[in-house]
Amino acid sequence: MKRIVVYLGLIFSIYNANGQSLIIKGKIKCMNQDANSTKGAENVIVVPAFLPARSAITTSRPQGYFEFNTGVPISSLQDKVVTVYVISRCTSCKEIAKHIFISEDQDRQNKDDAKHYVTIKDWMLNANCKKAELSAFSADSLLKMVVKQPAEDLDKVSAATALTGTPAALNFLTNLVTVAAAAPAGDFRLSRLLPGKIHYGEFLFASPVMHSANTGFNFSPSRDMSEAVFWNPSAIAGSRKPGNISLLTNFRNNVKAGGYWQLDKQISLGGGFIFTAQDEFRNSFFVNLNNAGDPPREVDSLSMRLKEFAAFVSPVYKINNQFSVAVTIKSIWQHFNIPYRVFAVDQSNIADTSIRKQHFEADLSATYKISNAFQAGINIMNLAGTKLYADAFVPGRPVTPLQNQRSLGLGLLYKWQRLNLGSDILFTANGFYDASFGASYVPFNNALLCAGIAVKQLSYSLAFRIKYFRIAYINDNHWLVNEKRKGKNGILNGSIYGGFIFDFK
Repeated sequence: MKRIVVYLGLIFSIYNANGQSLIIKGKIKCMNQDANSTKGAENVIVVPAFLPARSAITTSRPQGYFEFNTGVPISSLQDKVVTVYVISRCTSCKEIAKHIFISEDQDRQNKDDAKHYVTIKDWMLNANCKKAELSAFSADSLLKMVVKQPAEDLDKVSAATALTGTPAALNFLTNLVTVAAAAPAGDFRLSRLLPGKIHYGEFLFASPVMHSANTGFNFSPSRDMSEAVFWNPSAIAGSRKPGNISLLTNFRNNVKAGGYWQLDKQISLGGGFIFTAQDEFRNSFFVNLNNAGDPPREVDSLSMRLKEFAAFVSPVYKINNQFSVAVTIKSIWQHFNIPYRVFAVDQSNIADTSIRKQHFEADLSATYKISNAFQAGINIMNLAGTKLYADAFVPGRPVTPLQNQRSLGLGLLYKWQRLNLGSDILFTANGFYDASFGASYVPFNNALLCAGIAVKQLSYSLAFRIKYFRIAYINDNHWLVNEKRKGKNGILNGSIYGGFIFDFK
């Protein structure tokens, strides 16, 4: 019986190894401005001639890199020669094709994913990068045509047959390589935007519950007052310190800076700002203005950018030791782009519409100390009902989505010796937005440990403060979108925050 089990295991492992798809990868280079240096060629198309549907465009990070999964078991390609083409703007380049012999010994070593890889090395386009690289729009348009070409029937090739592609596909690629520099020609205008990932007009909702090192304590702060000026400045009246300045940033796309000063026993003044930025590559459709009969072209790399900013000034009045109120005057900015027109032959001719909004707003906040252990806070925000754009839109269209900024924040704090527990709830004009819960603990003098979680977004934060300086890990569950500068290690993609908190005596 044991022998049967062993044989079955061997058969299964051999079948599984042979059934693994072959992945072909590599890097294409071109000459930089300096004739003695090179760089990766971006936005050129790499085409496996025997299977055009698996074609890929070289990336920007890392520059010139490509990878495509053939979807074909390595056993079907073993000991065969496959031809891979490159489509660029260079009409004089000789290295437009590579003939790759597929063998198991080329597979990378020490792999842990049981996949088979073949790497194409030393692929150099003998041309200046500016003359070789396609525009993102042209590359997308050409790729749409390439993937429609017929694949070679692998069931009809012998063990000795080289996989060079079908005659129809070869004829198409040969012609396309020679005219790629001028195709697709035309003046294209944006006709439709598909849904994107960026959250437009919500940065003031997300900041207190998702992008904070003081999660759960922002609408009723006490121990850590670094964000009180934004979410409940009335709590400043109860601060143990007469003044404070603070900074929290991930050095990438999120910055908070603020401070306050107690002018006398009853009146304090606070101020600060919040800045966020997002970017993504978005799917869209363009129509050819020079030929109305052409169907709309889909583009999956439309570069979208959003920046949002708010500045706060808050006078605070302490009514008595249990109750205080504050008024916040703030200015809110929103700025984003919409690439609405492209002349496809000239990759530098991309027309962006710049959308800007700026509004003044007001908040009203209050803090009440129920007892030595309990404290409650409330902040009625954006009383004027300012509306920011809730999404990008096609210019000229009559309907644009808007996001009402009016919201209500409620906070409850419980103190028990070294441990504080807090909860925040945020409601917007559309109803419940999110709730967060937090805990803070003083392990020793001049130190503070904080942790919190938002129940709807499932974001969380961990922070440690030692005297004046603070470091935090804030995972917003991919709420902030940052696709252009995405690092290989996800933990470093804007989740590590640093900053300081200086309390004046």
